[in-house]
Amino acid sequence: MPAELLREASDNDGVAIEDTENVASGSLEQMVEAFGKYDGEEAERLIIKCAGRDRPITSLEIRDLRRIPA
Repeated sequence: MPAELLREASDNDGVAIEDTENVASGSLEQMVEAFGKYDGEEAERLIIKCAGRDRPITSLEIRDLRRIPA
């Protein structure tokens, strides 16, 4: 399933804005793995947009996906 790992942009006050930056693209599994390379505040700003989903996968949901054994 095609997916993109995106960084949400924020203003100077840390408030998320509509703009996003593409960090990586590939399969959903690859994007969950790529998420693992980030930590802290930077990881909190990451989302995954995935084909077939009506909304992005949030950083909290990505962490849950990483806990599920393959």
